[in-house]
Amino acid sequence: MAAQITIIGNLGADAERKRIGDNDVCNLRVGCKVGYGDRAVSTWWDVSVWGKPAEWAAELRKGDAVTVMGEVTAREHDGKTYMGVRASTVRAHERRESSSSQRGDRGNGSQRGNNGGGWGGGQW
Repeated sequence: MAAQITIIGNLGADAERKRIGDNDVCNLRVGCKVGYGDRAVSTWWDVSVWGKPAEWAAELRKGDAVTVMGEVTAREHDGKTYMGVRASTVRAHERRESSSSQRGDRGNGSQRGNNGGGWGGGQW
């Protein structure tokens, strides 16, 4: 039985979608703040989204608020342990305002509808 986790935070970079064999994978970097004031610490998570949901997750951009639920993973590299999540659910919340020049006309403040996923609280 794998450990399950829920992470609520913001993307630190645009989503990266790749093709591995016959599957799509979308990698997200989610940061969440733990604590308050001077004692607040940011924790960063590497999130992988596989299959059909990776197509939708690839639309996420830096600063977007997300909730991720999934299985905790760990890998070691050069003597350091990196924590990650293999997502079973990603929910995108309302997007932050940004100029259309930064997002290629996607940053006009509008929200996608709730038909199968959207910035207004959709999920897959």
